Amino acid sequence: MNGQRIELTQLRYFVAVAEELNFRRAAKRLNMTQPPLSRHIALLEHALGTALFDRSNRAVRLTAAGKRLLMDAADILTRTESAVLAARQAARGAAGSVEIGFVPSACVEVIPRIALRLRRELPDVLLTLREVMTVEATESLQAGSLDFAILRLPRDSPNLPIEKLWSEPFDLVAPQDHPILKLETITVENLHGYDFIGYSTERGGFLAEVVQGYLKAHGVTPNEVFTVAQRHTVLSLVNAGIGIALVPRSSRQIGLPNVVFRDIGLDRNALHSDLYLAMRPKDPEPIVAAVAKIIRAEFQGETLPKL
Repeated sequence: MNGQRIELTQLRYFVAVAEELNFRRAAKRLNMTQPPLSRHIALLEHALGTALFDRSNRAVRLTAAGKRLLMDAADILTRTESAVLAARQAARGAAGSVEIGFVPSACVEVIPRIALRLRRELPDVLLTLREVMTVEATESLQAGSLDFAILRLPRDSPNLPIEKLWSEPFDLVAPQDHPILKLETITVENLHGYDFIGYSTERGGFLAEVVQGYLKAHGVTPNEVFTVAQRHTVLSLVNAGIGIALVPRSSRQIGLPNVVFRDIGLDRNALHSDLYLAMRPKDPEPIVAAVAKIIRAEFQGETLPKL
């Protein structure tokens, strides 16, 4: 190559001439005059040490070297334009990759809403979702292997930016032939003494605390036959006819044939299920900041209590 460097501009000029097979039309397409275009092509041929065009008989044809270069040059220009666009998108937070961890309680409504909105507003962002428990989520955020997490409020106070994202009230769920459903009006006091599916303090500690605290505050002691960690298991046991339960309202989206949901007027401000948004403990990259803004906008105003 005679030690000379080939520039992208020269490749762009070459592709125009190769596609038009006419220097005059190529010059017009490039918004320039023909003489400088011819000089650039001559410089490119000199740098390569071979002719790219056969100009005999007043016609322009590609040589074997020209045909080969056209294939590669078009690919180089396309990839260069894509790289520039990707860099610009990344700079304004419109491209890149983001990994979000989430606790199982977020899988019914929160994560689908986040995924749909991000795919709609940031289609060039690669979104990865990972199911985690709260402790694992905080550790992964601190280690930098997660960008965000949708979690319960950690018992410890990790050095992480955390904000309440979403709250939902609770409903009663019962087998469809359960006698409590025959009552004209159901209140929390009516739950007293009935077989009840509760939440364990081992992994479902948050829900156990809020439900048990609410029942105790109203002097209600159901017959707790099982305590389990996740509401999917709660609903499965209710579906089997084993007992009744109190579950977050989004559980209505989990279709089981033998369960009935009832809004029994539980105090929304005293009994609600909360999820929090946590981020990595460092200044966010543009893509992370853009995703955080969209997540906040999606759930704006959906936290309790509302005074």
